Amino acid sequence: MKPRHSPDNKNSYSARTLCHSVLVPLSAELGINIGVNGREPLNNQPYFRMSYLNDGTPIHPRAAPAFNYMLELITELQQSNSNEAREALRSFIVVRKNYHTIYDIAQTDIIADQISLASAIDALVSSNSEGGRRAQAAAAGIFDLFAGPDRVESGKINDPSRHYPGDVAIRAIDGSWEKSIEVRDKPVSESDIFIFGRACHSKGVREVGFVLASSNQRELRSNELREWANGLGIGLSIFYGWHRLVDEALFWASTPTIDGVRLIVDYIERRLILIEASNESVRAWQKLTRSE
Repeated sequence: MKPRHSPDNKNSYSARTLCHSVLVPLSAELGINIGVNGREPLNNQPYFRMSYLNDGTPIHPRAAPAFNYMLELITELQQSNSNEAREALRSFIVVRKNYHTIYDIAQTDIIADQISLASAIDALVSSNSEGGRRAQAAAAGIFDLFAGPDRVESGKINDPSRHYPGDVAIRAIDGSWEKSIEVRDKPVSESDIFIFGRACHSKGVREVGFVLASSNQRELRSNELREWANGLGIGLSIFYGWHRLVDEALFWASTPTIDGVRLIVDYIERRLILIEASNESVRAWQKLTRSE
């Protein structure tokens, strides 16, 4: 994983570089599904912690069977000759082409407006969580309008970041972290806010947001939470559902509201694809926001 740790091993190489420079571009060109859409497929757990493959880095119990199976395959490949290795690669390409996700391209006009947009987002998220992907993509798309896509960062689901806490983060002009937002489509408690707030504080993030998208979310003790945040030296905003968040983003964005709605629709669709949501989610979003 990090060949600089093995300078005397002539067989060592950077797996990240191989993925970034070879595997990812070719997967896009040839239509091969490698399980991710991002340019850095190994920039997540457990790989970003590893110096070399199977170096004892802890593996989550649920991931262990797949990880161990992968190790068995690599061991088998290392014992093969060049022709056998090429045959295995050809087989991989043929099989994984069958799993390539092709997203529907929007061809119709946007019919969502300021009144219906938040309800459309709620319908998208509540109909199928997809492990939180839809909610996170929606929040990122909304903040794309407010701050611009170049300043908004949103990783994959359960992809830990070493740089910022939360699901969505906004960079300041100077490159520091301006805001960090956690998005939950299941009920949360005050303790969740405390934990997230402290994580943001430790990373130097001074503005914290929590999007509570679950219809079963109870009202939290907001005044007490804000007093606690104030004592910690951070600002705290809590959004129940999508309506207030959408209204504020549309108002504070530099884009006129009518144009802003259209941009949010497009931004959320792009975020759904980037976060590797299903094509069904993209179709559902198009059905909710575009003409038949």
